[in-house]
Amino acid sequence: MSFESIFFKSKVILTEGALAERLKSEFKIEIDEFIKHAGLIYDNPEVLELLYRQYINIGQTNNLPIMIMTPTRKANHDSIDNSCFRNQNVLSDACTFLNRIKESYNEYSKKIMIGGLLGCKGDAYSSHIKLSERESYLFHKPQTMQFQKEKIDFLFAGIMPEINETIGMAKAMAETSLPYIISFMIKKDGCLIDGTLLSDAIKIIDDKVSPRPICYMTNCIHPTNLIAALNCEENKNGQLKRFSGIQANASILSPEELESCNAIQQDNFNSLADEMYHLKQHFNLKIFGGCCGTNDKFLTILTKKINNTINNNV
Repeated sequence: MSFESIFFKSKVILTEGALAERLKSEFKIEIDEFIKHAGLIYDNPEVLELLYRQYINIGQTNNLPIMIMTPTRKANHDSIDNSCFRNQNVLSDACTFLNRIKESYNEYSKKIMIGGLLGCKGDAYSSHIKLSERESYLFHKPQTMQFQKEKIDFLFAGIMPEINETIGMAKAMAETSLPYIISFMIKKDGCLIDGTLLSDAIKIIDDKVSPRPICYMTNCIHPTNLIAALNCEENKNGQLKRFSGIQANASILSPEELESCNAIQQDNFNSLADEMYHLKQHFNLKIFGGCCGTNDKFLTILTKKINNTINNNV
């Protein structure tokens, strides 16, 4: 079944929880300065695989489809060239790594969807590095061209803080044969980090890029803050029908506060799951997972909460 078919037919789709943060905090693993935890497919694949399997196993237990992304948000041509992995085909090897895991799940593997993950050139928690649409397109095009050659199901732009780079990246993704999702960094005032209103960002990309994204979502925001953002009066228009998911940060701190915070911030997982359920009920979201501060325990609680609503036809 294609990614598009699973997306449109499913009431709920899971995605992974935190990876990089858990690798550092739980396993005390040092990650590469340039390509971050993508380098672990070579240096410590067993631990990286353990975390992926924890999340996939939750999907399998609940018979829900799950989106799993390559660990490549910071693995662009510049960062790879500056890293000690410059002689490796990092994007291709990351796809191979996840496909090996996926294929071990036999029948359930049909519900495991692998995404090629891209990210902004600079810091996702600020918009200090600004690319024009054209600069962004040229910067991200090598990644999308490589991902198009791989055995993956979709492309995913993660934690995008600024509209122009996102447009250029979307144009590069749209030129592949792969469906793709744009995930923004959103503040509780309803705007991206650069001040672009969420509903405006969706309309701009939908109008300028063809084919348009399958949907839009957000990473690294507490559900309380997302509820506030979606309830912002300026965002209450038809554009939010295209907004479909959240990978939640377990902290209610703002992006600016999180950037300067060295300790893990973690709210009660049951409360987080309740608010994710609220987002499903009131905003019709269908993609649910975690970001910083989350783990397999969080995804288990969340899945039980949301899956019960499906079974009860809520």
